[in-house]
Amino acid sequence: MFSTRGIVLDHVRYSETSIIVHIYTELFGRQSYMVNGVRKAKSKGKAVFLQPLALLRLEVSHHERKEVHRIRDFRTEYPFSSLPFDQTKRSIAFFLTEVLSKVLREEEANPGLFEFVYGAIEVLDEGIEGLSNFHLFFLVQLSRFLGFSPALPSNDQCKFFDLKSGIFKETEPLHPYYLNASQSDKWRRLLNLKVEALTSLKLNSHDRNELLNSLLDYYALHIEDFGKIKSLEILHQLFHSD
Repeated sequence: MFSTRGIVLDHVRYSETSIIVHIYTELFGRQSYMVNGVRKAKSKGKAVFLQPLALLRLEVSHHERKEVHRIRDFRTEYPFSSLPFDQTKRSIAFFLTEVLSKVLREEEANPGLFEFVYGAIEVLDEGIEGLSNFHLFFLVQLSRFLGFSPALPSNDQCKFFDLKSGIFKETEPLHPYYLNASQSDKWRRLLNLKVEALTSLKLNSHDRNELLNSLLDYYALHIEDFGKIKSLEILHQLFHSD
């Protein structure tokens, strides 16, 4: 038995009363856990704690040869104060959950990545100025922990961002996966952004939409089978249309 913190990604029904929940854990990376009886009428209150992005303390069994493990007990490690009740934050959380479910695949510990995601969820719940830019900031910072962080331009003449190499270049690449000078400048500004200064990134709806789409294109080029983000339309309605 082990005690570990965990971040809930999603869950699927297994039987009339049980579920299999996918959790990104501090000790073991992404794992699948069987939770028996959680869908019984008397236990449904506890099922609330297994909603996406819930931050939990878990008591689990772990066997390296097994694909599905058992949760002996779980409890909320960080009780949300606003995320479940704020429509904007819930929409952002829905988007982040879908992205994280696609990219958090390793079944091994990655302390830096875990702490970043855990802390970002806390920040989202607590609230921050410039919330409309939070998901953009999150995607850029997450790429650093996933191993394909964009490199800052080496000089002012590097005006074209190459999505394939993750490098700003002085001339247009010979392939179509790059951003023009205007789009690349927005990337440069985003790469230099601190979380406490999200409001300083001034974007209209068109620019924010363009920036988000290029970030997702970047992820698709660097993560196999990344695919489409179904929740993208929700963010378009919130932040990307006037």
